[in-house]
Amino acid sequence: MARIKNIEYLTLKDMANDLDAYSGLADGLIQLPCPHRLIIRFMSYRVPETMEEMAKNICYGQRLFLAREEENDIGLITRMISGYYYTVVTGEKWDEEKTLLFKNKVITCKAKELYPVAMHFVTLINEIAEKEKVLLHREPSKVELAAGIEKLNVFSELNSLDFLRDAMKCTVQEVLLTSYNECLVRFMNAKELADYQERYFKLEREQYEAKLKYKK
Repeated sequence: MARIKNIEYLTLKDMANDLDAYSGLADGLIQLPCPHRLIIRFMSYRVPETMEEMAKNICYGQRLFLAREEENDIGLITRMISGYYYTVVTGEKWDEEKTLLFKNKVITCKAKELYPVAMHFVTLINEIAEKEKVLLHREPSKVELAAGIEKLNVFSELNSLDFLRDAMKCTVQEVLLTSYNECLVRFMNAKELADYQERYFKLEREQYEAKLKYKK
């Protein structure tokens, strides 16, 4: 039987290597208060406290990476932590392939720190997504619904990248390295332009119909 480690020394790797021995522990770990700093490879790094702080510190590639789903707790935790801290710890530009390798450093961190920080990150990412919904969501028209616009949802990430690439006149790789907040402003500007055009054409149609009615 495997020796159970004291929680003060327990790493995520220990838990991943013996899921049965530590079953049920995760429920308690996620209830722990989120620390202000996280230790990765013997160095201490600040944990972003708010959605605004996280949004300011990530690029668009990180935003997409952090939003993807995982099948289990271990996968979710390593994605959240490595997705945010890869650039912070290494000082390098965002690189998804290298970030996946960076997970090997994350799993050696203390589980009692990783669990609450990862859950905190999930909350922040959900808040970012909710803000995007408020700022960018537009109800589809009856014509768009009839045409099956919902079928495009599966391609939303690709369509977003294509839009930013064309709007910024750069490569997709450059889009991924662009700050998240700058990309958000681009989306907001595009929505405002689309809303303006919709209002403009509606007024034009109403004026045209009024003229026809007057002539009769």
